[in-house]
Amino acid sequence: MIDKKFEDKLNKLREMYINKRPEESEKLDDSKKFEAFMALSDEEKEEKLNAKLELLTDKLVTLDEKLGDLLAKNASADDISELKYYIDAVKNKKLILEQKLELIKNGEFDAARKERVKRQLTDLELKRCKALLGKKDCSKINEKIALKKKAINRLK
Repeated sequence: MIDKKFEDKLNKLREMYINKRPEESEKLDDSKKFEAFMALSDEEKEEKLNAKLELLTDKLVTLDEKLGDLLAKNASADDISELKYYIDAVKNKKLILEQKLELIKNGEFDAARKERVKRQLTDLELKRCKALLGKKDCSKINEKIALKKKAINRLK
């Protein structure tokens, strides 16, 4: 009797975990979820920003049409002011994205990254000096310094 219950439980577990594996489409969905945490290249950033700018431009066109319709229908002042506020918000967002795109095209982000890595490098060199004065082992610090120097060379 005990063996039969065990076999039944084992069969149920097999059905749950082995026979019902996630399909390929579900695996792709999982990879898309983690894509948000991946670092993007400058070209990919430009593509995404251009796509967002196109969407915002289309949205502005439709909002302007709605505003024209509301003005033609003599709608309430509250509706018109609310729509104008929304249009201003979309215009501000578009302006910010255009500035961001310009920064990426100019490569100013790389300069900021390079300065940050340089500051980190100087901090590590200070730690190494303190370790040498304290007659401590600084091999790990030397490894980190080497990595930071490689990072600076990559950003050039």
